[in-house]
Formats: sequence, structure tokens, C-alpha cells
Amino acid sequence: MDQNRLHEIEARCTQESPPHCRSACPFNLDVRGFMARMAEGRPAEARKLLERHLPLPGVLARICDHPCESVCLRLDLGGSLAIHALEQACARAVGTQSRSLPMPRKKFRLAVLGAGLAGLAAAWDLSRKGYPVTVFHQGDPQSALLARYPALRPGGADGADGDPLAEDWELLARQKVEFSPSPLDADCLAQAEKTFDGLLIDAGAAPDLAPSRESLDARTLHWRDNICCAGWPGRTPTGHACASASAEAGEGRHAAQTLERLVGKVSLTAAREKAQGPLHTPLDGIVPLERVEPSGPLYTPEEAALEAGRCLQCQCLICVKECVYLQKYKGYPRVYARQVHNNASIVKGLHTANALINGCALCGQCEELCPENFSMAELCLAAREDMVQRDFMPPSAHEFALEDMENASGPECALVLPDPALPEGGRASWLFFPGCQLAASCGEQTAALYDFLHASLPYRDGRGGVSLLLSCCGIPARWAGREALFARHTARLKEQWEALGRPRIMAACSSCLSALRQALPGAEAVSVWEVLDGLPLPPRREGNGGAPAAEAFSIHDPCTARWDTVWLEAVRSLARKCGARLEEPRLTGATTACCGYGGLVWCAQPELAREMSGHRAAELPYPALTSCIMCRDRLAAGGKESWHLLDLLFPGPDAEEDADKGSRKGPGLSARRANRAALRRRLLRDWMGENLPEPALGALRVAPELLARLEEKHILLSDVEEAVAGAEACGQRFENQENGHWLGSWRPRQVTFWVEYGREDGELVLYDAWCHRMRVPGSGGQGDENGPDGADCCGRGGESA
Repeated sequence: MDQNRLHEIEARCTQESPPHCRSACPFNLDVRGFMARMAEGRPAEARKLLERHLPLPGVLARICDHPCESVCLRLDLGGSLAIHALEQACARAVGTQSRSLPMPRKKFRLAVLGAGLAGLAAAWDLSRKGYPVTVFHQGDPQSALLARYPALRPGGADGADGDPLAEDWELLARQKVEFSPSPLDADCLAQAEKTFDGLLIDAGAAPDLAPSRESLDARTLHWRDNICCAGWPGRTPTGHACASASAEAGEGRHAAQTLERLVGKVSLTAAREKAQGPLHTPLDGIVPLERVEPSGPLYTPEEAALEAGRCLQCQCLICVKECVYLQKYKGYPRVYARQVHNNASIVKGLHTANALINGCALCGQCEELCPENFSMAELCLAAREDMVQRDFMPPSAHEFALEDMENASGPECALVLPDPALPEGGRASWLFFPGCQLAASCGEQTAALYDFLHASLPYRDGRGGVSLLLSCCGIPARWAGREALFARHTARLKEQWEALGRPRIMAACSSCLSALRQALPGAEAVSVWEVLDGLPLPPRREGNGGAPAAEAFSIHDPCTARWDTVWLEAVRSLARKCGARLEEPRLTGATTACCGYGGLVWCAQPELAREMSGHRAAELPYPALTSCIMCRDRLAAGGKESWHLLDLLFPGPDAEEDADKGSRKGPGLSARRANRAALRRRLLRDWMGENLPEPALGALRVAPELLARLEEKHILLSDVEEAVAGAEACGQRFENQENGHWLGSWRPRQVTFWVEYGREDGELVLYDAWCHRMRVPGSGGQGDENGPDGADCCGRGGESA
């Protein structure tokens, strides 16, 4: 992904966009921060913030026309915050809190013609940056401001103490601003152009010198040469003068920034603050709170804290609040986008950023929830592809999942089964693609479903018929960022599909369906649930009987089907036909959450995947019903009662045993591989009359709890059996003379498996096992050569189970 695309994605996250109140403020005042300090009873800290943002802070805190209040999100939820009144309360409660630090004097001398709010604000900003500033004025500028804004008079219009104008005037003097009385005419302008390096005209205080707005660069308030203008009085729709204190002073600040660029010969537009999208703040569930009114002219400290406490502290974080993965790294998508970009710029990447890249389930929920459609899936998948291409992806991240994909598509488990009822030369109209995980978890039901489809869609008059293909769809390769491997895998699927006569595909897995639709667009792949919804229910499912005894089901949609409305509707229709009462959870359909299987999180970061499963389970008040077998198995693994749609359509023969199925965990990794092979043998026997020998039972005894711990490290039963068999056959092993245990190794690929085993009552017993990527000279087993191969030792398992 190039930087332009990365920045385009990054810009979609509005979390760093200013709240509406700050955007409306001409001085970019951090209203959110100000409110937080006032709510905490820290007016001195709040005053420091005002002084950091506002020119003439004492003056503007009293006379600002508070445009921020009109856009406050509390407006319809109890009334907008009394921002201006709280600024006044803060300014009157504490005096000046900061002092201007001495700045190196700049070489450019600047002049301001006119001492209105625009000119004074410009003089304030420029002098604080070290520019020598002279303000030319007619008459007494302080008297003019007092006449225009009575609230600035000593004591204030409300009777409160303080002389804000005198205080700010003193600060201007400390900042070395010089005031020079002079007629503001053409001679003054001509003389100033000769004497100073840059000029700023206050159009409100020096109207005879100011050009019309139309003669300026509207974006920068630049008139000509080194002259800027600001401070035109606004007008109402009826044409009457309408002075806005904040607008005038804000224009003065903006013009001062332009003037500084002009005299410094810097681009007027480069590096200016870029426009950002609006900050999206969800208001669902926000309780209206009425505005706290002051008991007197000003808020008391207690009243101010209560009123400031009504602030919503606006922020987005819509996606973060719903996603365990986004919460894990203590940030939000915009931050993560920068981390991913920085990671790509470093030769080997950062460990934390690599974990961030491989921790995303690629489920698309964030894109659906985000008002600007920010996609962490797109970002992380592109980063994975980039890391793979540059050989920076840690080999252990997805290796086990890719090996499992190859096993499911290899000779032990894969099967291409043409419809046995086809006449010679006939071609089936349909191809049933159950997917490798349904075959691994629900072999009996997968076989029953194929039986039903075959009987319901028979071959007649050159049409109909259902073939079957057992294989992985290749989606793990795509999730791992290995596009070349995905292309090779789907090319093999395409060959098999074409050999079957290019039938239309019906898939039982939403991940398979998405992969097949992209790889085989000519197959017009659809959901098997859509097909079933158009057929009569299986015979024993007619009527309302047989549904699991549950008050209701919380429907859980697989994340890869979130935008497939046909899939979602067909699943609900079938469930209701089976007598199930469905309840939609808070996040459902397009906003559904991932169970932790998607994106290979289960392989790269198992603990995070478990947190995802638990988070989703907590969102489902009733037993879960899903059309994805991995969703069912992962939710059940965490203790959530969960059912697959096939449990309703094809219950087992034992009603009592079947009633408990929703609470049973799915098979482990070793059993899943064995189940795929068993389904292949069954289908060959039932449909082709081939009786393949059953695999010999392993001669190694492994306690179930040990096997479970090993599989958490991605160590399969077949791996440890081979390691023990190899150690026994070659005799290259170590003996622990204290307990008589043997230690042997086996290296069938880029992983070395170690086994600790012994004999009890003549039977081989496994005590422990682990794996790593190092080659240990003299350890025995395959791959034992003369020395280490330089591979890292961060491989699967990594430590003793």
C-alpha cells in the first residue's frame, strides 16, 4: 500500500478531529479540555488553557459571542453548555496564570494600523512570537473598546470585580507592543510601508485604509505585497452592522499568521492546518441533563463544576468500544494506521506493530460501524501482504493454519465426488462445497446434508444433480497475506470445478463463499441455506417438533456474511421453519462481531481470539444459533450454549443426547483432521463403494488434558506420535536416569518436535512435548545435519506445554 493510499485510509478516522465546539471557535480553543478542568474544580488550570489559546484572554473571556454554544451536542439534551459564562467565571475566579517568556527578537518589524479587536489580536500573537510590533491608532483605543463593550468596564456590567482591559493592556506592554497615535490615512499607510517589513490593517478601526473583502485572497486575508487585512464588521441579512467580537479577533489572528509568512517568504498555504472531517460522537443512550443556572451574576465554583460536568467530552471511538482487538493496543484506528506505516518503514518491523497487524480478525465490523467507513481489515491485510512480499512476516505467525489448509486439501481429506447418479457424460447442475471446518466438526450432518441435497435436486432431463467437493477454499492463505499461495490454491479448485462440468456452487461456509465468488465468478456461488430455504424441510423436520429446547435463540451471524443479506435472511427463514424463536442481539447482521476465528487470529494470537469469543458470547442473552460452524465451536469452547443451523435441520438419532449438543465443545485440532479423513472415507464407501482401511489406532497413550494443552501450542497428536515412533525406530534419544523417561526429537519440516515419553505396563506413554525452530546437532530425527540452520526459535509452541 503506497503512502497516499495509507493517508487516505488514515484520514477516515475522525477521532483526532476537533469537537464541534472547538471547530466553531475562531481561536481553536480546547473547550473539551477547559470543561474537564472546570468540572474537576481546577479553575487555575482552566485559566492557563484560556491564556494558551486566546489572544487578549481577559477581554475575550468576557465579550466573546460564543459561537461554540450553538453547535454543542448537548443542545437537544438539556441545553448547550454555558461555555461563555464558565469562561467568565473562570476569568473572574483567578487572575493571570501564565507569563510570557522572553523571546529572541525577530528581525522583521511589523505595524498594525487600527486598534480594534482584529488589530489588537494580531499584535498580541505577533509580539508573543518575538516580532517588534507598533500599533497606530486614532484617539484612545481603550475608551473605544469600553464604549463598544460595556462588559469590559472596571467591575463589569454585572457588578463583578476586575478590569480585564487594563490587565490585557499591561500584558501587551510587557510583550513590547508600542502604541503610536496617528491619523489613519493614506499618509500613515504610505509611511508605514516604507518603515516596516509588513503591515496589517484593522478594517473595523481603519475603514478608510481597508480594501474591500473581494480584493483579498479569501483563504489568507492577503491584500497585496506585505499587507494583510482583517476585522470587517459583519452584517445581518437585513444589511445592519453586526459586530462579532470573536469573529473580528479571529480574523486578526488568521491575518497575523499570513503576514508572518509573507515577511518570511514562506508559502501562504503549505503546512496550514488541513481540513478534517467532523468528529462523530454517538449520542445513543445519553441522558438529557438540564443546564445548571447560576444563583448570582456568576457561577460559584460548585455551580461551575456541575455545569462543566455536563460536557459529553465528545469523542468517536465507535469502533473501539465494540472491538476487543482495537481495545487491546490502547489506541484507535488513526494511531494504528501510523504505527503500521512506521512499521513498514523499519527494516524488520516492530514486535508490537507486527502483533497489531496480525491481531485483526479482518471481519469488517469497524468499517460498518465507522461513519467514515474506516477499514482496519484493509489496512492490516495490506500490511500482511507487504510483509510477506518483503519476507518480514514471522514464519510462526500463520504457519500452522496454512499447514492445516494444505492437509484439508490434500489426499488424506480432499475429495472430488461427481454425482453418482449421472449418466455417462452427464454433468451435475450443482456442486456442494461444505468447507473444511464443517467437514471437521460435523461429518455426520455434512453427509446427511449431501444425501438430502442429492435426493432433492435429482438429475432429470439433462438438469439437476449434485456433485461434492471436499477441500479448503484457500481463505487462510488470503488472511495470511499470501496472495500467490491463494492464487495457486484457487487455481487448483478451478481445475476441479471445470472437470466437474462447471456446475453452480452452493457453499455452507460464508468465508468459503466469499473466496469462491472472487476466485470462480463463473460458478455463480450461492449459500446452501438459500437453496435449502427453497426446498421442503428434511422429512423428520416437517412441522414444529425437534428444535432444541430453548426459550429463544440469539442469532449470531458470521462476520464474513455481514453484507450478504440473502444468506442472513435464508438462515432466519430456515430456523423459524424449524420452530425456533429468534432474538436479534444488539449487534447483528451487518454489525455482527467476530468469534475470534477470522483473519487467523486463533493461530497468531490465541489469547486475543479467546477474548473475542468471550466478548461476543456476553452479547448474546440466549443460547446462540449460528450458520458458521467455527462460530458455534468457538462460542461453545468458552462455555456458551451454542447451536449450528444443521442441529435444527438434521438432529442426531438419539434425542436425549442431541438435546445436550449445544453445550458440548467442538473437536480439538487433532480430531478435526481425523474427522475430515473419516468423512472422506465414509463418502467414498457410501457413494462409490470403496472401502478404505480405517487408520490404525495410535500406540501412544496421551492424557486428554495433556493433548488439550499441546494443541493450544499447535502440537498435534500425529506430530508427537511420529516423534515417538522416530525416536523408537532409530534409537537416537536421551534417557533421564532419574525417572527413566526418554527424550526424542523429530523435524518433519521447519519445526522440531521434542517428546518426553516412557513405558508403563508395556504401553508407550507421553508425558510432555514442545516444539521450536532451532536445529540441535546430535539430537536425532529428520533434519539433523551438521549444525543450526540459522532459523529463529520463536516458532510454534516455543516452550514446554
